[in-house]
Amino acid sequence: MIENKSFLGKNWKISEFDQRKSLMISQRYKLNELTSKILAIRNIKEEDLDFFLNPDIQNHLPDPYILKDMKKSTDKVYQSILQNDKVGIIADYDVDGSTSCALIVKFFQYLKIKIYIETPDRINEGYGPNKRIIDKFIKKNVQLILILDCGTSSHELLRKKNLNSIDTIIIDHHISELTLPDVYGIINPNRFDENNNLKNLSAVGITFLFLVALRRKLRLENYYSNNNIKEQNLTSYLDLVALGTVCDVVSLTNINRLYVKKGLEVISQRINRGITSLIDISKIRNEPDTYDLSFIIGPKLNAASRIGDATLSSKILYSSDLIEIESISKKLNLLNEKRKLIEKKMIEEAKEQALLKLNNKIIIVESYNWHLGVLGIVASKLVDEFKKPAIVISKNDNYGIGSARSIIGIDLGLLIINAKEKGILINGGGHKMAAGLKISNKKIKNFLDFLENNVDLKYLNTNNFATKIDSLITLEEINDNFFENIEIMKPFGQDNPEPNFIIKNLKLDFIKRIKEKHLLLSLSNDFGNNIKGFCFNVSDTNLGENLIKSQNKRIDIITHIKKDHYYNNEPQLIITDAKYS
Repeated sequence: MIENKSFLGKNWKISEFDQRKSLMISQRYKLNELTSKILAIRNIKEEDLDFFLNPDIQNHLPDPYILKDMKKSTDKVYQSILQNDKVGIIADYDVDGSTSCALIVKFFQYLKIKIYIETPDRINEGYGPNKRIIDKFIKKNVQLILILDCGTSSHELLRKKNLNSIDTIIIDHHISELTLPDVYGIINPNRFDENNNLKNLSAVGITFLFLVALRRKLRLENYYSNNNIKEQNLTSYLDLVALGTVCDVVSLTNINRLYVKKGLEVISQRINRGITSLIDISKIRNEPDTYDLSFIIGPKLNAASRIGDATLSSKILYSSDLIEIESISKKLNLLNEKRKLIEKKMIEEAKEQALLKLNNKIIIVESYNWHLGVLGIVASKLVDEFKKPAIVISKNDNYGIGSARSIIGIDLGLLIINAKEKGILINGGGHKMAAGLKISNKKIKNFLDFLENNVDLKYLNTNNFATKIDSLITLEEINDNFFENIEIMKPFGQDNPEPNFIIKNLKLDFIKRIKEKHLLLSLSNDFGNNIKGFCFNVSDTNLGENLIKSQNKRIDIITHIKKDHYYNNEPQLIITDAKYS
């Protein structure tokens, strides 16, 4: 069913589903019709339904040793622990890297292992390990280096002569080339010679498996009993795993669903003081969910490397000093506000260019001296706006640094690696939906031609971007039972999106601007029921302008449905599109 276009110019399409499967789910799991229907729409395999509805870490965590180099790497780290070696940690500056770093640091600090922590400077050094850090570790006589959420493409830097023969282990998830760095171990489900079902894991998810394997090794060797130490409770670390997994926008299916569901429970227990401080300064009053991690906590952590001190995002997550934590929390909050101002100006400039390139399969925009810290955010905004992959490049006199974001069906990370192998790029890599690159200014046109020749048009068909709706619903159906059943499907995220509903023929009784960018609405139906709705970040959009013109008119809306945790816990609508009834 496709209807006329909306205020955002989109078609609305009710998702198709297998009615027999929906009935089976309803009967087997005693769920209501609406919930069973949405689960059928998600197309979860019948054999995976038990896990989806009741993920259990004891029974569903995979054996870490299925990953190449896992056993040899844990054996090596065990020897380093016995020898009381100095350990150097290099972690990427994003949330996935910061949470991976915090996991390792908390584990090693518990064992009183001497560690040195380094984070590349996003602006001045860029992604991945670098010579400054390696040289610093050599001077400090570090005997083992762990590289987290980066390193898989650092072939030249990680040659043994540059490492002074320091044993090095990479724990990463980015797509590898057909050759690997010559280091002691590379634990990466996306290395070219791997064959496993863990390719959607974030780096923090793999780091957690590494710690599961390391704790197993310590237990088998009687390390804990010999040293009169209690075993670490790794379940208490799942708050960090959930945070990194959600913020890296990986698929929230299989083990990632387990990580996030259990991790959110740990977050609600307020065990990690850094996460708790960020929740409090953000004024999150409900038990945090994936939205809060993605759009409120994550951006504050990322602001550290985008326009501030890249070390702050990991430090707040592993520190136990309350004064330090509160200080960092306030800094991150201020940095994030500054980031928003920089981002706003860049988005305006990037959109002007993008509007001139709408016939391209992939949008590339470029400018001199754009702030490197927000390139990825701007690329994501362009993807949202134009429904095409986007690459945003900031140039100096000789070369450009770019950040890329993709759409489902187009593996931008692989395209960038291929372009690097053909000599078009100086450097580059990433994963399917997000990647980075470095390119000579003279080759930007060549790069665009390469992409245009290697992208399949079928993924850019506008029908793929119709807004898909799970179900029609009425105001009368929004009650306590509705929320109880929606709760079963959480956590929401990539590949398990929050349900989208159509509510038809509502009268827009009242509308008000909030902070010049949001809208507050009051809506009612013919049966005397009314409800509050919000429409966020719609200033200067067709949706916002048309809604303001629609007071006292009848509209159909697409909405998520939540409880208002700030006031009376009543239902409220989060409106994402609308049209005249």
